[in-house]
Amino acid sequence: MSTMDDRLQYETAHPTRPHRGTVIWLHGIGQAPGDLMAVTQRFRLAEAGVRGVFPRAPVSAPSLLSGLAVPCWFPQNLLAIDRIDVEGLLAAHRPLSGLLEAEADRIGAGRIVLAGFSQGATVALTMALTYARRLAGVALYAPFMPPDLPALLPAGRPSPAADGLPVWIGHGARDWVVPERSGAGLRDLLTSWGHPVTWQRYPGGHEPFAGVRASLPAFLNDVLDVDVPQVPGAGPAARTR
Repeated sequence: MSTMDDRLQYETAHPTRPHRGTVIWLHGIGQAPGDLMAVTQRFRLAEAGVRGVFPRAPVSAPSLLSGLAVPCWFPQNLLAIDRIDVEGLLAAHRPLSGLLEAEADRIGAGRIVLAGFSQGATVALTMALTYARRLAGVALYAPFMPPDLPALLPAGRPSPAADGLPVWIGHGARDWVVPERSGAGLRDLLTSWGHPVTWQRYPGGHEPFAGVRASLPAFLNDVLDVDVPQVPGAGPAARTR
Protein backbone atom coordinates (compact mmCIF):
# COMPACT_ATOMS: atom_id res chain seq x y z
CA MET A 1 0.00 0.00 0.00
CA SER A 2 1.38 3.40 -1.01
CA THR A 3 0.36 6.85 0.18
CA MET A 4 0.25 10.15 -1.72
CA ASP A 5 -0.34 12.09 1.50
CA ASP A 6 -1.91 11.40 4.88
CA ARG A 7 -5.36 11.02 3.32
CA LEU A 8 -5.14 8.99 0.13
CA GLN A 9 -3.79 5.47 0.05
CA TYR A 10 -3.61 3.36 -3.07
CA GLU A 11 -2.45 0.01 -4.39
CA THR A 12 -0.86 -0.74 -7.74
CA ALA A 13 -0.73 -3.62 -10.19
CA HIS A 14 2.48 -3.38 -12.18
CA PRO A 15 2.58 -4.41 -15.84
CA THR A 16 4.57 -7.48 -16.76
CA ARG A 17 5.49 -5.90 -20.11
CA PRO A 18 6.72 -2.39 -20.95
CA HIS A 19 4.40 0.24 -19.53
CA ARG A 20 2.03 1.42 -22.28
CA GLY A 21 -0.87 2.89 -20.34
CA THR A 22 -2.53 3.23 -16.96
CA VAL A 23 -6.05 2.72 -15.66
CA ILE A 24 -6.96 4.43 -12.38
CA TRP A 25 -9.84 2.49 -10.81
CA LEU A 26 -12.25 4.10 -8.33
CA HIS A 27 -14.29 1.68 -6.22
CA GLY A 28 -17.88 2.06 -5.03
CA ILE A 29 -19.33 2.71 -1.60
CA GLY A 30 -18.29 0.12 0.98
CA GLN A 31 -15.67 -1.42 -1.27
CA ALA A 32 -11.90 -1.62 -1.21
CA PRO A 33 -9.23 -1.46 -3.94
CA GLY A 34 -9.12 -5.26 -4.11
CA ASP A 35 -12.63 -5.38 -5.58
CA LEU A 36 -11.40 -3.72 -8.75
CA MET A 37 -7.97 -5.35 -8.72
CA ALA A 38 -9.83 -8.58 -9.39
CA VAL A 39 -11.31 -7.00 -12.52
CA THR A 40 -7.89 -6.12 -13.94
CA GLN A 41 -6.65 -9.63 -13.22
CA ARG A 42 -9.64 -11.07 -15.06
CA PHE A 43 -8.81 -8.94 -18.10
CA ARG A 44 -5.06 -9.70 -17.83
CA LEU A 45 -4.24 -6.03 -18.26
CA ALA A 46 -0.71 -6.42 -16.89
CA GLU A 47 0.13 -8.64 -19.86
CA ALA A 48 -0.74 -5.74 -22.18
CA GLY A 49 1.57 -3.30 -20.38
CA VAL A 50 -1.29 -1.61 -18.53
CA ARG A 51 -0.57 -0.42 -15.01
CA GLY A 52 -3.44 -0.42 -12.53
CA VAL A 53 -3.78 2.17 -9.78
CA PHE A 54 -6.40 1.59 -7.08
CA PRO A 55 -7.02 4.45 -4.63
CA ARG A 56 -8.87 3.86 -1.38
CA ALA A 57 -11.66 6.35 -0.67
CA PRO A 58 -10.60 8.53 2.28
CA VAL A 59 -14.10 9.31 3.62
CA SER A 60 -16.24 7.10 5.86
CA ALA A 61 -20.01 7.19 6.22
CA PRO A 62 -22.55 4.87 7.91
CA SER A 63 -23.81 1.97 5.83
CA LEU A 64 -27.58 1.75 5.34
CA LEU A 65 -27.42 -1.99 5.93
CA SER A 66 -25.13 -2.32 8.95
CA GLY A 67 -24.86 1.19 10.34
CA LEU A 68 -21.08 0.74 10.42
CA ALA A 69 -18.75 3.25 8.79
CA VAL A 70 -17.74 2.21 5.27
CA PRO A 71 -15.36 3.87 2.78
CA CYS A 72 -16.87 6.22 0.23
CA TRP A 73 -15.73 9.14 -1.90
CA PHE A 74 -18.41 11.36 -0.39
CA PRO A 75 -21.44 10.63 1.85
CA GLN A 76 -24.37 9.41 -0.23
CA ASN A 77 -27.80 8.00 0.55
CA LEU A 78 -28.21 5.11 -1.88
CA LEU A 79 -31.97 5.36 -1.51
CA ALA A 80 -31.81 8.88 -2.94
CA ILE A 81 -29.13 8.84 -5.61
CA ASP A 82 -30.83 11.75 -7.34
CA ARG A 83 -29.67 13.95 -4.46
CA ILE A 84 -25.89 14.32 -4.48
CA ASP A 85 -23.73 16.33 -2.13
CA VAL A 86 -22.12 18.52 -4.78
CA GLU A 87 -19.54 19.98 -2.41
CA GLY A 88 -18.61 16.47 -1.28
CA LEU A 89 -18.30 15.29 -4.87
CA LEU A 90 -16.00 18.14 -5.81
CA ALA A 91 -14.00 17.67 -2.61
CA ALA A 92 -13.39 14.06 -3.66
CA HIS A 93 -11.45 15.38 -6.65
CA ARG A 94 -8.80 17.03 -4.51
CA PRO A 95 -7.00 14.01 -3.02
CA LEU A 96 -7.21 12.26 -6.40
CA SER A 97 -5.78 15.14 -8.42
CA GLY A 98 -2.27 14.65 -7.05
CA LEU A 99 -2.41 10.94 -7.87
CA LEU A 100 -3.63 11.69 -11.38
CA GLU A 101 -0.92 14.31 -11.92
CA ALA A 102 1.79 11.94 -10.71
CA GLU A 103 0.57 9.25 -13.09
CA ALA A 104 0.36 11.75 -15.95
CA ASP A 105 3.98 12.72 -15.30
CA ARG A 106 4.89 9.02 -15.37
CA ILE A 107 3.19 7.96 -18.61
CA GLY A 108 1.46 11.03 -20.09
CA ALA A 109 -2.13 12.13 -19.53
CA GLY A 110 -3.12 10.85 -22.97
CA ARG A 111 -2.31 7.30 -21.90
CA ILE A 112 -4.53 7.26 -18.80
CA VAL A 113 -8.07 5.95 -18.48
CA LEU A 114 -10.15 6.86 -15.45
CA ALA A 115 -12.47 3.99 -14.51
CA GLY A 116 -15.02 3.64 -11.77
CA PHE A 117 -17.93 1.67 -10.40
CA SER A 118 -21.11 3.26 -9.02
CA GLN A 119 -20.09 6.26 -6.89
CA GLY A 120 -16.52 5.81 -8.12
CA ALA A 121 -17.86 6.12 -11.68
CA THR A 122 -19.48 9.45 -10.82
CA VAL A 123 -16.20 10.75 -9.40
CA ALA A 124 -14.20 9.42 -12.37
CA LEU A 125 -16.50 11.05 -14.91
CA THR A 126 -16.65 14.47 -13.28
CA MET A 127 -12.87 14.46 -12.82
CA ALA A 128 -12.29 13.55 -16.47
CA LEU A 129 -14.68 16.22 -17.74
CA THR A 130 -13.02 18.98 -15.70
CA TYR A 131 -9.36 17.90 -15.97
CA ALA A 132 -7.11 20.39 -17.74
CA ARG A 133 -5.17 17.74 -19.68
CA ARG A 134 -6.44 15.34 -22.32
CA LEU A 135 -6.97 11.80 -21.03
CA ALA A 136 -7.29 8.65 -23.13
CA GLY A 137 -10.83 7.87 -22.03
CA VAL A 138 -13.26 7.02 -19.25
CA ALA A 139 -14.77 3.64 -18.35
CA LEU A 140 -17.86 3.61 -16.11
CA TYR A 141 -19.98 0.82 -14.69
CA ALA A 142 -23.34 1.57 -13.08
CA PRO A 143 -22.72 5.33 -12.91
CA PHE A 144 -25.22 7.53 -11.16
CA MET A 145 -25.51 10.86 -12.87
CA PRO A 146 -25.62 14.07 -10.85
CA PRO A 147 -29.09 15.60 -11.28
CA ASP A 148 -27.57 18.69 -12.89
CA LEU A 149 -24.25 17.57 -14.33
CA PRO A 150 -23.80 20.68 -16.52
CA ALA A 151 -23.91 22.87 -13.40
CA LEU A 152 -20.81 21.08 -12.08
CA LEU A 153 -18.76 21.91 -15.16
CA PRO A 154 -17.14 25.20 -16.19
CA ALA A 155 -19.44 26.98 -18.65
CA GLY A 156 -21.88 24.09 -18.27
CA ARG A 157 -19.87 21.80 -20.54
CA PRO A 158 -16.73 19.65 -20.38
CA SER A 159 -13.36 21.40 -20.38
CA PRO A 160 -11.77 21.98 -23.80
CA ALA A 161 -9.30 19.19 -23.06
CA ALA A 162 -12.20 16.75 -22.62
CA ASP A 163 -13.92 17.66 -25.87
CA GLY A 164 -14.91 14.42 -27.60
CA LEU A 165 -13.35 12.24 -24.89
CA PRO A 166 -14.23 8.55 -25.52
CA VAL A 167 -16.47 7.00 -22.86
CA TRP A 168 -17.39 3.38 -22.17
CA ILE A 169 -20.51 2.74 -20.05
CA GLY A 170 -21.78 -0.62 -18.79
CA HIS A 171 -24.90 -1.16 -16.70
CA GLY A 172 -26.77 -4.12 -15.26
CA ALA A 173 -30.39 -4.44 -16.35
CA ARG A 174 -31.37 -5.71 -12.87
CA ASP A 175 -29.47 -3.09 -10.90
CA TRP A 176 -31.72 -2.14 -7.96
CA VAL A 177 -29.22 0.34 -6.47
CA VAL A 178 -28.49 2.49 -9.54
CA PRO A 179 -31.25 1.88 -12.10
CA GLU A 180 -30.26 1.32 -15.69
CA ARG A 181 -32.00 4.55 -16.69
CA SER A 182 -29.22 6.44 -14.89
CA GLY A 183 -26.49 5.01 -17.11
CA ALA A 184 -28.68 5.36 -20.19
CA GLY A 185 -29.43 9.00 -19.38
CA LEU A 186 -25.74 9.70 -18.98
CA ARG A 187 -25.07 7.98 -22.30
CA ASP A 188 -27.59 10.22 -24.03
CA LEU A 189 -26.26 13.42 -22.45
CA LEU A 190 -22.63 12.64 -23.31
CA THR A 191 -23.62 11.70 -26.84
CA SER A 192 -25.40 15.04 -27.21
CA TRP A 193 -22.13 16.73 -26.21
CA GLY A 194 -20.28 14.93 -29.00
CA HIS A 195 -18.57 12.20 -27.00
CA PRO A 196 -18.19 8.80 -28.68
CA VAL A 197 -19.94 6.54 -26.17
CA THR A 198 -19.66 2.76 -26.12
CA TRP A 199 -22.76 1.43 -24.35
CA GLN A 200 -23.13 -2.13 -23.05
CA ARG A 201 -26.17 -3.49 -21.22
CA TYR A 202 -25.65 -6.55 -19.01
CA PRO A 203 -28.22 -8.86 -17.40
CA GLY A 204 -26.85 -8.64 -13.85
CA GLY A 205 -27.32 -6.35 -10.88
CA HIS A 206 -25.12 -3.95 -8.93
CA GLU A 207 -21.71 -5.60 -9.08
CA PRO A 208 -18.44 -4.01 -10.29
CA PHE A 209 -17.99 -4.66 -14.01
CA ALA A 210 -20.12 -7.80 -13.74
CA GLY A 211 -20.47 -9.78 -16.95
CA VAL A 212 -18.00 -7.60 -18.84
CA ARG A 213 -15.92 -9.58 -21.30
CA ALA A 214 -14.89 -8.44 -24.78
CA SER A 215 -16.35 -4.93 -24.82
CA LEU A 216 -14.17 -3.19 -22.23
CA PRO A 217 -10.86 -4.80 -23.34
CA ALA A 218 -11.69 -3.69 -26.89
CA PHE A 219 -12.28 -0.13 -25.64
CA LEU A 220 -8.98 -0.10 -23.77
CA ASN A 221 -7.17 -1.48 -26.81
CA ASP A 222 -8.62 1.35 -28.87
CA VAL A 223 -7.98 4.33 -26.57
CA LEU A 224 -4.63 3.16 -25.12
CA ASP A 225 -3.32 1.48 -28.29
CA VAL A 226 -2.47 -1.71 -26.41
CA ASP A 227 -3.27 -5.38 -26.94
CA VAL A 228 -5.44 -6.56 -24.06
CA PRO A 229 -6.23 -10.27 -24.47
CA GLN A 230 -9.83 -10.68 -25.54
CA VAL A 231 -12.18 -12.44 -23.12
CA PRO A 232 -14.64 -14.46 -25.23
CA GLY A 233 -18.36 -14.74 -24.67
CA ALA A 234 -19.79 -11.22 -25.01
CA GLY A 235 -21.80 -9.73 -27.80
CA PRO A 236 -20.89 -6.49 -29.57
CA ALA A 237 -21.33 -3.23 -27.77
CA ALA A 238 -23.45 -0.38 -29.06
CA ARG A 239 -21.53 2.76 -29.96
CA THR A 240 -23.17 6.14 -30.27
CA ARG A 241 -21.97 9.51 -31.39
